[in-house]
Amino acid sequence: MNEGEAEIYKEKDWKDLEPNYAIKIFLTVLYSLILLTGIVGNGVTIQVMQVLQHNGYMQKYVTDHLVSLACSDLLVLLIGMPVELYSATWFPFTSTSGDASCKIYNFLFEACSYATILNVATLSFERYMAICHPFRFKALAGERTGCLIALAWVTSVFVAIPLLFTTGMEGHVIEPDVGPVQNLTFCTNLRERWGVYRASIFVAFILYIVVLVSVGVMCRGMILVLQKTMRPMGGGVNGAEGTPKHESARVKAAKKQTILFLVTAFASSLVP
Repeated sequence: MNEGEAEIYKEKDWKDLEPNYAIKIFLTVLYSLILLTGIVGNGVTIQVMQVLQHNGYMQKYVTDHLVSLACSDLLVLLIGMPVELYSATWFPFTSTSGDASCKIYNFLFEACSYATILNVATLSFERYMAICHPFRFKALAGERTGCLIALAWVTSVFVAIPLLFTTGMEGHVIEPDVGPVQNLTFCTNLRERWGVYRASIFVAFILYIVVLVSVGVMCRGMILVLQKTMRPMGGGVNGAEGTPKHESARVKAAKKQTILFLVTAFASSLVP
Protein backbone atom coordinates (compact mmCIF):
# COMPACT_ATOMS: atom_id res chain seq x y z
CA MET A 1 0.00 0.00 0.00
CA ASN A 2 1.46 3.39 -0.98
CA GLU A 3 1.26 6.58 1.10
CA GLY A 4 -1.71 7.96 -0.86
CA GLU A 5 -3.79 4.85 -0.27
CA ALA A 6 -2.81 4.83 3.40
CA GLU A 7 -4.06 8.38 3.83
CA ILE A 8 -7.39 7.45 2.27
CA TYR A 9 -7.85 4.45 4.54
CA LYS A 10 -6.94 6.49 7.62
CA GLU A 11 -9.79 8.88 6.92
CA LYS A 12 -12.41 6.45 5.69
CA ASP A 13 -14.37 3.67 7.30
CA TRP A 14 -15.73 1.72 4.35
CA LYS A 15 -18.71 0.51 6.35
CA ASP A 16 -20.01 4.08 6.28
CA LEU A 17 -20.60 3.64 2.54
CA GLU A 18 -22.95 0.71 2.99
CA PRO A 19 -26.70 1.40 2.66
CA ASN A 20 -28.55 1.67 5.95
CA TYR A 21 -30.66 -1.17 7.33
CA ALA A 22 -33.97 0.22 6.02
CA ILE A 23 -32.63 0.43 2.47
CA LYS A 24 -31.26 -3.11 2.74
CA ILE A 25 -34.68 -4.39 3.80
CA PHE A 26 -36.39 -2.50 0.97
CA LEU A 27 -33.94 -3.85 -1.64
CA THR A 28 -34.32 -7.37 -0.25
CA VAL A 29 -38.10 -7.21 -0.64
CA LEU A 30 -37.77 -5.68 -4.12
CA TYR A 31 -35.25 -8.27 -5.30
CA SER A 32 -37.40 -11.05 -3.86
CA LEU A 33 -40.46 -9.79 -5.74
CA ILE A 34 -38.50 -9.55 -8.98
CA LEU A 35 -37.10 -13.04 -8.51
CA LEU A 36 -40.50 -14.51 -7.66
CA THR A 37 -42.15 -12.75 -10.61
CA GLY A 38 -39.45 -13.97 -12.96
CA ILE A 39 -39.69 -17.55 -11.76
CA VAL A 40 -43.48 -17.62 -12.00
CA GLY A 41 -43.56 -15.78 -15.33
CA ASN A 42 -40.99 -17.98 -17.06
CA GLY A 43 -42.49 -21.11 -15.52
CA VAL A 44 -45.93 -20.15 -16.85
CA THR A 45 -44.37 -19.40 -20.24
CA ILE A 46 -42.88 -22.89 -20.44
CA GLN A 47 -46.20 -24.52 -19.46
CA VAL A 48 -48.25 -22.38 -21.85
CA MET A 49 -45.91 -23.08 -24.76
CA GLN A 50 -46.24 -26.82 -24.19
CA VAL A 51 -50.05 -26.58 -24.02
CA LEU A 52 -50.21 -24.46 -27.18
CA GLN A 53 -47.98 -26.89 -29.04
CA HIS A 54 -50.00 -29.88 -27.82
CA ASN A 55 -53.25 -28.27 -29.03
CA GLY A 56 -51.77 -27.27 -32.38
CA TYR A 57 -51.78 -23.51 -31.82
CA MET A 58 -48.00 -23.18 -31.89
CA GLN A 59 -45.42 -24.82 -34.11
CA LYS A 60 -42.86 -27.01 -32.39
CA TYR A 61 -39.79 -25.06 -33.48
CA VAL A 62 -41.26 -21.81 -32.08
CA THR A 63 -42.10 -23.57 -28.80
CA ASP A 64 -38.59 -25.03 -28.52
CA HIS A 65 -37.00 -21.61 -28.98
CA LEU A 66 -39.30 -19.90 -26.47
CA VAL A 67 -38.73 -22.65 -23.89
CA SER A 68 -34.96 -22.32 -24.33
CA LEU A 69 -35.29 -18.55 -23.99
CA ALA A 70 -37.37 -18.90 -20.82
CA CYS A 71 -34.82 -21.32 -19.36
CA SER A 72 -31.94 -18.91 -19.97
CA ASP A 73 -33.94 -16.10 -18.34
CA LEU A 74 -34.65 -18.34 -15.35
CA LEU A 75 -30.98 -19.19 -14.96
CA VAL A 76 -30.00 -15.52 -15.11
CA LEU A 77 -32.47 -14.76 -12.31
CA LEU A 78 -31.59 -17.77 -10.15
CA ILE A 79 -27.84 -17.25 -10.47
CA GLY A 80 -27.69 -13.47 -10.46
CA MET A 81 -30.33 -12.12 -8.11
CA PRO A 82 -29.39 -13.92 -4.85
CA VAL A 83 -25.66 -13.27 -5.32
CA GLU A 84 -26.21 -9.61 -6.22
CA LEU A 85 -28.45 -9.15 -3.20
CA TYR A 86 -25.90 -10.71 -0.88
CA SER A 87 -22.72 -9.16 -2.28
CA ALA A 88 -23.93 -5.74 -3.42
CA THR A 89 -26.52 -4.95 -0.76
CA TRP A 90 -25.76 -6.74 2.51
CA PHE A 91 -22.00 -7.26 2.34
CA PRO A 92 -20.63 -4.95 -0.41
CA PHE A 93 -17.07 -4.71 0.97
CA THR A 94 -16.57 -8.20 2.36
CA SER A 95 -16.95 -11.32 0.26
CA THR A 96 -16.84 -14.70 1.96
CA SER A 97 -16.80 -16.61 -1.33
CA GLY A 98 -13.56 -18.10 -2.54
CA ASP A 99 -11.72 -17.32 -5.73
CA ALA A 100 -13.11 -20.38 -7.53
CA SER A 101 -16.73 -19.63 -6.65
CA CYS A 102 -16.25 -16.02 -7.80
CA LYS A 103 -14.97 -17.16 -11.18
CA ILE A 104 -17.72 -19.77 -11.59
CA TYR A 105 -20.43 -17.25 -10.70
CA ASN A 106 -19.23 -14.68 -13.26
CA PHE A 107 -18.83 -17.37 -15.90
CA LEU A 108 -22.30 -18.89 -15.40
CA PHE A 109 -24.06 -15.54 -15.17
CA GLU A 110 -22.48 -14.20 -18.35
CA ALA A 111 -22.98 -17.47 -20.23
CA CYS A 112 -26.71 -17.48 -19.43
CA SER A 113 -26.98 -13.80 -20.36
CA TYR A 114 -25.34 -14.47 -23.72
CA ALA A 115 -27.61 -17.47 -24.20
CA THR A 116 -30.67 -15.23 -23.81
CA ILE A 117 -29.39 -12.87 -26.50
CA LEU A 118 -28.45 -15.68 -28.89
CA ASN A 119 -31.76 -17.47 -28.34
CA VAL A 120 -33.51 -14.31 -29.50
CA ALA A 121 -31.25 -14.30 -32.57
CA THR A 122 -31.91 -17.94 -33.49
CA LEU A 123 -35.68 -17.55 -32.99
CA SER A 124 -35.61 -14.43 -35.17
CA PHE A 125 -33.73 -16.32 -37.86
CA GLU A 126 -36.22 -19.19 -37.93
CA ARG A 127 -39.24 -16.88 -38.08
CA TYR A 128 -37.54 -14.85 -40.80
CA MET A 129 -36.84 -17.94 -42.89
CA ALA A 130 -40.38 -19.30 -42.37
CA ILE A 131 -42.05 -16.06 -43.50
CA CYS A 132 -39.64 -14.60 -46.06
CA HIS A 133 -38.17 -17.80 -47.52
CA PRO A 134 -40.75 -20.56 -46.87
CA PHE A 135 -39.45 -23.02 -49.49
CA ARG A 136 -35.88 -22.79 -48.26
CA PHE A 137 -37.21 -23.09 -44.71
CA LYS A 138 -38.95 -26.39 -45.54
CA ALA A 139 -35.87 -27.65 -47.35
CA LEU A 140 -33.79 -27.14 -44.20
CA ALA A 141 -36.31 -28.90 -41.95
CA GLY A 142 -35.29 -31.70 -39.62
CA GLU A 143 -32.92 -31.18 -36.72
CA ARG A 144 -32.39 -27.53 -37.63
CA THR A 145 -34.05 -26.10 -34.53
CA GLY A 146 -32.17 -28.33 -32.12
CA CYS A 147 -28.87 -27.49 -33.82
CA LEU A 148 -29.55 -23.76 -33.64
CA ILE A 149 -30.46 -23.90 -29.96
CA ALA A 150 -27.39 -26.00 -29.19
CA LEU A 151 -25.23 -23.59 -31.18
CA ALA A 152 -26.60 -20.66 -29.15
CA TRP A 153 -25.73 -22.31 -25.82
CA VAL A 154 -22.31 -23.57 -26.93
CA THR A 155 -21.40 -20.15 -28.32
CA SER A 156 -22.49 -18.53 -25.07
CA VAL A 157 -20.21 -20.83 -23.09
CA PHE A 158 -17.22 -20.06 -25.31
CA VAL A 159 -17.83 -16.31 -25.19
CA ALA A 160 -17.99 -16.40 -21.38
CA ILE A 161 -14.85 -18.54 -20.91
CA PRO A 162 -12.48 -15.50 -20.62
CA LEU A 163 -14.23 -14.53 -17.37
CA LEU A 164 -12.79 -17.66 -15.75
CA PHE A 165 -9.35 -16.11 -16.15
CA THR A 166 -10.08 -12.38 -15.83
CA THR A 167 -12.22 -12.34 -12.65
CA GLY A 168 -11.49 -13.37 -9.08
CA MET A 169 -11.05 -12.07 -5.55
CA GLU A 170 -9.34 -8.70 -5.10
CA GLY A 171 -8.69 -6.88 -1.83
CA HIS A 172 -6.59 -6.71 1.30
CA VAL A 173 -6.84 -6.48 5.08
CA ILE A 174 -6.32 -2.98 6.47
CA GLU A 175 -3.82 -2.98 9.31
CA PRO A 176 -4.88 -1.49 12.67
CA ASP A 177 -2.21 1.23 12.59
CA VAL A 178 -3.42 2.41 9.17
CA GLY A 179 -7.16 2.60 9.78
CA PRO A 180 -10.16 0.67 11.11
CA VAL A 181 -9.66 -3.10 10.92
CA GLN A 182 -11.53 -4.11 7.77
CA ASN A 183 -11.29 -7.05 5.41
CA LEU A 184 -11.96 -5.47 2.01
CA THR A 185 -12.40 -8.26 -0.51
CA PHE A 186 -14.32 -8.07 -3.78
CA CYS A 187 -15.36 -10.49 -6.47
CA THR A 188 -14.36 -8.42 -9.49
CA ASN A 189 -12.05 -8.27 -12.50
CA LEU A 190 -8.36 -8.86 -11.78
CA ARG A 191 -5.97 -5.94 -12.19
CA GLU A 192 -3.32 -8.00 -13.98
CA ARG A 193 -5.91 -9.25 -16.51
CA TRP A 194 -7.57 -5.88 -17.12
CA GLY A 195 -6.70 -5.84 -20.84
CA VAL A 196 -8.24 -9.26 -21.50
CA TYR A 197 -11.28 -8.39 -19.38
CA ARG A 198 -11.84 -5.16 -21.29
CA ALA A 199 -11.53 -7.01 -24.60
CA SER A 200 -14.11 -9.59 -23.50
CA ILE A 201 -16.54 -6.83 -22.47
CA PHE A 202 -16.04 -5.14 -25.84
CA VAL A 203 -16.74 -8.42 -27.68
CA ALA A 204 -19.91 -8.93 -25.62
CA PHE A 205 -21.06 -5.40 -26.45
CA ILE A 206 -20.41 -5.90 -30.17
CA LEU A 207 -22.28 -9.22 -30.04
CA TYR A 208 -25.28 -7.53 -28.43
CA ILE A 209 -25.32 -4.74 -31.05
CA VAL A 210 -24.99 -7.22 -33.94
CA VAL A 211 -27.87 -9.32 -32.60
CA LEU A 212 -30.02 -6.25 -31.98
CA VAL A 213 -29.45 -4.88 -35.49
CA SER A 214 -29.94 -8.32 -37.08
CA VAL A 215 -33.22 -8.86 -35.24
CA GLY A 216 -34.39 -5.41 -36.32
CA VAL A 217 -33.54 -6.10 -39.96
CA MET A 218 -35.27 -9.50 -39.90
CA CYS A 219 -38.36 -8.06 -38.18
CA ARG A 220 -38.60 -5.36 -40.83
CA GLY A 221 -38.34 -8.00 -43.56
CA MET A 222 -41.11 -10.08 -41.96
CA ILE A 223 -43.41 -7.07 -41.59
CA LEU A 224 -42.93 -6.10 -45.24
CA VAL A 225 -43.68 -9.64 -46.45
CA LEU A 226 -46.81 -9.89 -44.26
CA GLN A 227 -48.03 -6.50 -45.47
CA LYS A 228 -47.66 -7.59 -49.09
CA THR A 229 -49.42 -10.90 -48.42
CA MET A 230 -52.37 -9.24 -46.68
CA ARG A 231 -53.04 -6.79 -49.52
CA PRO A 232 -56.28 -7.55 -51.42
CA MET A 233 -55.80 -9.34 -54.72
CA GLY A 234 -57.43 -8.10 -57.93
CA GLY A 235 -59.69 -10.13 -60.13
CA GLY A 236 -63.12 -9.56 -58.60
CA VAL A 237 -65.64 -6.82 -59.16
CA ASN A 238 -63.70 -3.53 -59.33
CA GLY A 239 -60.69 -5.49 -58.19
CA ALA A 240 -62.16 -5.77 -54.71
CA GLU A 241 -61.92 -9.51 -54.30
CA GLY A 242 -59.88 -10.37 -51.22
CA THR A 243 -57.38 -13.11 -50.65
CA PRO A 244 -58.55 -16.74 -50.68
CA LYS A 245 -59.84 -18.16 -47.41
CA HIS A 246 -57.00 -20.66 -47.03
CA GLU A 247 -54.47 -17.89 -47.71
CA SER A 248 -56.14 -15.61 -45.20
CA ALA A 249 -56.01 -18.30 -42.51
CA ARG A 250 -52.33 -18.91 -43.20
CA VAL A 251 -51.57 -15.21 -43.02
CA LYS A 252 -53.52 -14.82 -39.80
CA ALA A 253 -51.61 -17.68 -38.17
CA ALA A 254 -48.30 -16.26 -39.30
CA LYS A 255 -49.30 -12.83 -38.07
CA LYS A 256 -50.23 -14.12 -34.60
CA GLN A 257 -46.98 -16.02 -34.21
CA THR A 258 -44.96 -13.07 -35.49
CA ILE A 259 -46.61 -10.68 -33.01
CA LEU A 260 -45.86 -13.12 -30.18
CA PHE A 261 -42.29 -13.40 -31.39
CA LEU A 262 -41.82 -9.62 -31.62
CA VAL A 263 -43.09 -9.08 -28.08
CA THR A 264 -40.91 -11.87 -26.69
CA ALA A 265 -37.83 -10.72 -28.60
CA PHE A 266 -38.24 -7.12 -27.45
CA ALA A 267 -38.68 -8.10 -23.81
CA SER A 268 -35.75 -10.50 -23.85
CA SER A 269 -33.46 -8.02 -25.57
CA LEU A 270 -33.74 -5.77 -22.50
CA VAL A 271 -32.04 -8.40 -20.32
CA PRO A 272 -28.55 -7.25 -19.43
